[in-house]
Amino acid sequence: MPSTDKFQLVLFEGDFALPAIEPESIKSILYCKIAEAPVTVRLFNSYRNCALYKTPPLLLHDKVTCTDSEQIVAYLKCNNFNIDRELDPKQRSECLALKNLVQSKLKPAVEFNYWIEHRNSTEFLNIWFMKCLPIPLNYFYTGNFRNRAVDLMESLYPNETDKDVIKEYIQRAAIDCLQSLSSRLGNGEFFYGSKPTTLDVAVYSYVAPFIKIPFPLNEMYNVVNMWPNLVNLVKRIDNLYFPNVPKGSKYIRLEDKAKTTDDEVSYAAIVILTLSATSLILGFAYKNGYLTGKIPD
Repeated sequence: MPSTDKFQLVLFEGDFALPAIEPESIKSILYCKIAEAPVTVRLFNSYRNCALYKTPPLLLHDKVTCTDSEQIVAYLKCNNFNIDRELDPKQRSECLALKNLVQSKLKPAVEFNYWIEHRNSTEFLNIWFMKCLPIPLNYFYTGNFRNRAVDLMESLYPNETDKDVIKEYIQRAAIDCLQSLSSRLGNGEFFYGSKPTTLDVAVYSYVAPFIKIPFPLNEMYNVVNMWPNLVNLVKRIDNLYFPNVPKGSKYIRLEDKAKTTDDEVSYAAIVILTLSATSLILGFAYKNGYLTGKIPD
């Protein structure tokens, strides 16, 4: 029998009709929804939760802490929350191979779109995280994500420094992957019949952000829409598992995405500049005796 103990799932907050802003958190919450695992969701958006927990997604249960989506899925399967249990051995092998394809071809496209594409990073996601996470953690995590994306690109293309060339390679690989997935899905409801599996979870987690997040530059939106059956898969999962997720944007007005970096002012930067100026003024006042009442001659 499945465990009746509550699991705690720590996630980055969702927005733009997504249950979470980044794919690993999306994978985790979607798997829990499909498996009907008893989870309490804690959003990683306050000083308290940021102090208590490491980088999401995290699953906490008894004395166990799972620190990424793969560990989370494996642990839930061990607790009898296995959405692949009805697959036969041949289907499981194919499912694993296709998930590896998704991970190797679509993940780089997502990372590039999120953090390497300059306008998307500086004009959009940076602003989103600045408003979602408390200072200074917002700076820490955005820098961390960008460094992680750069490391991934360098590991995939160690001899290539031209960002446009890397982008072309990544998009070509993503197109080949999406074509294979679309052919495998065909007219089916899900990849393996009438119930979603971990392959459906992986595809949704990487495809949905391309469709839903209104990036300033998002060529992958048009690429994904070349395969309507994959778009319909995303809609089907939304209707079944995330019907109450808000459709609008919580932190960024959609009309703001057209502004350039020069036109936008970071509230965090204003705070930092204000504190710096205040410190200088207080230091000057103390040095010259205005705070102690001793005015120098």
